[in-house]
Amino acid sequence: MDVNLVLTLFAGALLVFAAFSTVLQRASVPGPLLCLAFGVLIGPHALGLLRMEDFGVPTGTLLEEVARITLGVGLAGVALRLPHGYWKENVRWIAAIIGLGMVLMFIVATGVLWWGLAAPFLVALAVGAIVTPTDPVVTTPIVTGSLAQQKVTERVRHNLSAESGVNDGLAYLFVMLPVLLITKPGHAWQELLTTVLLWEVLGAAVIGAIAGYLLAKLFILVREKGLMEESSYLAFIVPLALLLLGAGKLIGTDALLLVFVGVAVFGQVIPQREEAEEDKVHDAMARLFLLPVFILLGIALPLAEWARLGWIAPVVILAAVLLRRLVTVWALRPLIASIHDRPETAFLSWFAPVGVSALFYATLAERHTGNHDIFVYVTVAIAASVVVHGLTSAPLSAWLKHREPELKETEETSA
Repeated sequence: MDVNLVLTLFAGALLVFAAFSTVLQRASVPGPLLCLAFGVLIGPHALGLLRMEDFGVPTGTLLEEVARITLGVGLAGVALRLPHGYWKENVRWIAAIIGLGMVLMFIVATGVLWWGLAAPFLVALAVGAIVTPTDPVVTTPIVTGSLAQQKVTERVRHNLSAESGVNDGLAYLFVMLPVLLITKPGHAWQELLTTVLLWEVLGAAVIGAIAGYLLAKLFILVREKGLMEESSYLAFIVPLALLLLGAGKLIGTDALLLVFVGVAVFGQVIPQREEAEEDKVHDAMARLFLLPVFILLGIALPLAEWARLGWIAPVVILAAVLLRRLVTVWALRPLIASIHDRPETAFLSWFAPVGVSALFYATLAERHTGNHDIFVYVTVAIAASVVVHGLTSAPLSAWLKHREPELKETEETSA
């Protein structure tokens, strides 16, 4: 592999997209979609400049690790986006959208897939689990930046961020259910409840909380003693996220959940004044860690397998992605009516994109089960979601702005 060719293509694409980021955002042309298309263009299905084999690592391994690192850094940014006191003040939303919402989305997605795809039930169950969570990284452009602040209310941005962070880590429990039923049918439930739930999930949450608290105290100490030269989060947060990600994997826990809980606790313990720089830092994280994984995915897309699926499968998969959210949020409307009005509920019922987290769990599931169909179906879901949710983000954000009194008032005051 020519490293210089990779650097030129990847960095060149990021440079162009960064230079025109505002124009692209206003035109509702998302960076992930452009990167996905760019990856297809330079990959074996078009120009043939790069192939997955050129990287010298098995495709599944490379995609899984890149997606895992992308999620680790992305989840850190999501956790730091939430203000002090957020978790205490929004227990109702978290309980509804996570406690009931994930189960409903899992059931709806699996039901649509099993009904519409000519696939075994356990494969539909696996794909349904993988597309259940709202992707925390792809959600970032919808909830951060100046345009998002102008068009989307703060409570929607914070609630969507919190949900995407929590359910991405908890999705491991849902994904491991079909994986264990396929690989260890006789001991699946026992292992799910003991090893997966008690240690890998709950253990990750407890260890993450303790680690986040201790590291926050360390951060405060070194700042007060003048031992830290850098004033930005970036010098501390990225290594913190990667430390928790690596350590969580080494001790055999749900590392993504450990990262989110750890950094969420960290963000609540450090002084409030430190959070002012988060937006700029997270924008840099998004450019460096989000977009390259979509270029890589574009190169790896199994277009030949897609063609063999026919036209019905993509329609069914997109229906599963959209309906799992629409049905769930409106079913939960009685529980969240006091939190979000109808325009906000409509907005939240639409925006639940599938992206990097689905790629991670698809490669993980394929590695455990050896079933390549799972990866093929999930990549269809990712591509469809990137197109549909990406192209509708700007117009629906503008729609929400004109229906929210507080945003109207802000616009009139600034004018």
